[in-house]
Amino acid sequence: MNIGIVGTGVMGLSTALVCHQRGHEVTLYDQHPPLHTQGSSHGNSRIIRLDYPDPFYLEIMLQGYPLWKNINLLLQKPIFTETGIVTFGDPHTPDLQTLEQGLITNNIPYDRLDHTQNIFPALHLSANEIAIHNPVAGWANADLFRQKATDFLLSQGHRRIQTHLLDPTSVKKDHDSLILTLGAWSKQLLNLPVIINCQTFAYLRVANPAEHTKVWIESNEHGIYGFPPESSTTDLIKFGVHSPGPEVDPNDPDRPVSEEKLDLLREFARSKFDIANPNLIDPQSCLYTNTSNTDFLWGEYSPGIFWASPCSGHGFKFGPWIGERLADFAESKLHPSAYPRFNFPK
Repeated sequence: MNIGIVGTGVMGLSTALVCHQRGHEVTLYDQHPPLHTQGSSHGNSRIIRLDYPDPFYLEIMLQGYPLWKNINLLLQKPIFTETGIVTFGDPHTPDLQTLEQGLITNNIPYDRLDHTQNIFPALHLSANEIAIHNPVAGWANADLFRQKATDFLLSQGHRRIQTHLLDPTSVKKDHDSLILTLGAWSKQLLNLPVIINCQTFAYLRVANPAEHTKVWIESNEHGIYGFPPESSTTDLIKFGVHSPGPEVDPNDPDRPVSEEKLDLLREFARSKFDIANPNLIDPQSCLYTNTSNTDFLWGEYSPGIFWASPCSGHGFKFGPWIGERLADFAESKLHPSAYPRFNFPK
């Protein structure tokens, strides 16, 4: 088959890699160059985790998590690094409770820790907090993935065309099937009920980088999250705020950084990392595209044209799994309605 894919973030590129492995000819379309910073798939680090408070997504990640290790093998690069994850907070927090129950139900080994924990030495829990440690988690280098996936596909004879398509469905005539993975631009081009926010993150210099061993998430209303150092030669760690930032237009290149969110990061560094005067380095923001309930959306636009909006508030980690499903749609092996929770319109 000859398959066109519009949008070359993690979802589009993951789909293209699957299509290549299944013997199809692929043409990629994007309005930006390969390593642009206007979407949601740029930067050095994204959390990849198996455990999820929602059992539905946990079941998907049981299939999707191993695919990141396959990406490493295919591209011959350390796109994904396994470190384990620590999720912590008040033990009565509903998300923490359902996360732990999901691990128990699926017989996934984990550690339940208290404030005496030393698995993540840099993290200081209070006496009334617990932490769930799952060794099956880590982080993916988003920029390395985009670059190496693009290079690989081009080296295998596939094409990438940089063009601004006012109507992304207009290229269907050149392909047997067309896949639209438009990210934040799905709202205007597909009229989807999504909200695009700017999310704030920054880097923090730490005195003890070797003690920052895990990716981590604080289970509360703000969902502060972070990573170990991105290389063995740096004393910087990245952390950010998951709760929604200001709503933005993806066509506006200005990406505001929230001072309110930076204050949350400073307070977190003081209380959890015992850094008296945290110095935030290179504050930035990236786009999140979310539905009102944070579920993904996908569907059939018209015969032979399929689209997906796996919302980037938590969607990146599902990229290889989404890629397999979109390739299934293109081949008519599966239809979006097979997953009623995602299918739109309902």
